[in-house]
Amino acid sequence: MDSSSKAAAKAASAGGAKTAAKAKAKAKAKEANKAKAQKIRGAPEAARKRKGAAAAEEAARPSTSSSSSAFSSSTKSSAAASGAAKKVLKRPASAPPTASKATATAIRKPKEPRPRSGSPGARPEGSPELLNPVGSKQRKVLILYTGGTLGMQDLGNGSLGPIPGALVKSLRLLDELKQPRMPQCFFVEFDPILDSADMNPEDWTAIARAVDKWYYEYDGFVVLHGTDTLAYTASALSFMLENLAKPVIMTGAQLPIFEPISDARQNFLGAVVFAGLADLSEVCVFFNGSLLRGNRSVKASACSLSAFTSPSYPPLAELGAPINIFRRRLREPPRGRFRLQEIHCTDVLVVWVIPGFSDDFFVPLLNSRSLKGMVLLLYGCGNAPARKERFLWRLKQLVDSGVVVIACSQCTHGSVVLEKYAVGKAFMDCGVVGARDMTTEAAVTKLAYLLSKGLSPDQCRRSMGEDLRGEMSTEVTTFTISEPVTGLASL
Repeated sequence: MDSSSKAAAKAASAGGAKTAAKAKAKAKAKEANKAKAQKIRGAPEAARKRKGAAAAEEAARPSTSSSSSAFSSSTKSSAAASGAAKKVLKRPASAPPTASKATATAIRKPKEPRPRSGSPGARPEGSPELLNPVGSKQRKVLILYTGGTLGMQDLGNGSLGPIPGALVKSLRLLDELKQPRMPQCFFVEFDPILDSADMNPEDWTAIARAVDKWYYEYDGFVVLHGTDTLAYTASALSFMLENLAKPVIMTGAQLPIFEPISDARQNFLGAVVFAGLADLSEVCVFFNGSLLRGNRSVKASACSLSAFTSPSYPPLAELGAPINIFRRRLREPPRGRFRLQEIHCTDVLVVWVIPGFSDDFFVPLLNSRSLKGMVLLLYGCGNAPARKERFLWRLKQLVDSGVVVIACSQCTHGSVVLEKYAVGKAFMDCGVVGARDMTTEAAVTKLAYLLSKGLSPDQCRRSMGEDLRGEMSTEVTTFTISEPVTGLASL
């Protein structure tokens, strides 16, 4: 082939390559346009997938703060997250919860149920509110309003009931509080406001916790309480508030403070005076001018203004023209640090013995595993029918099973002396503990207190025979006919 022919062939080959290159570029551009069109059409679906993946990541995240790297993952991790999102959204109801959902549930704080009116769980509502700014700043008293007749009003249908916020408005108007010699009074209302018949150990604990919470901020405490179970609460608090070095004065009223004739005003002001100005180290009950030891008091009348009495112990103080405090009758200040022991054991039964009663009711008690304590109310000094041999036998079985049995007297005055009669001696041999001159209210709450401390039955029996808070008289407890008295501390 000559040179001209070679040149022509080479030109043809170059032209073909150039044409092939153009065709290839044209095909590549066509594929790119097609992919772009598919991408545009699939944009909504991709956006939906990305949104689902982002929602899954947000649910799996343990806190609201996260780094920016979580949002800059690769295409592969995004696809994996999108798949995880589909699995989370389409998980059947029978499948177990995912780890991310469990984590989100774990960090969510549950809401506390609000106590219903008349149900256990009453507690102080809000911060203490000052009633009398002109009062002396040297002494401060905290008033805990739990309920009772004192703060009730006519509901318009002939019945009395508590109205939240009404009592504090009335107390602010008392002229006696607007004196510079009176202590500053701070007021806290419990929610719900309870009738004393609804009081139970959980409410005793709520009151005790309030005293414990503000113990070092106030010089004394006043507990406004219904009269029906006031003696039980006073006895319980005397044991729960260990090493108490400040006055806790409980009071109430037979008539509401809103009535034109009422004992509420005097009882309230007297309680404030003793809580703020007297050097006391115990729980007391103030009613109708008399200050009584809390675990010695009982409600003696449902209608008299002198509703409370202390049958086996004289008053600690009397409110008259002079205020007389009988120092020798008071408990000595404690040496240990104040602390709270809650009462949570309620497995205590009270049995009032009557002539001809049946012994059969003891049978289910023997089979019960919940009963831990029993208080027997016997005749006189601790007497019971001698012919009921099965009665003693059943008691022996209860004691042997670990039940702590205490013997109190049905009489208002006097003391249980089991060894005085043969039947009482038989009770002692069975393991029954005499309560001496303890009231039923004190015996029940003391037993519940000791059981709540986790003591063994033998330890409870020994402690029930000991004077812990002045609740029982000892052989060396004596009083002279003429005692020296002192007044209130001056500001």
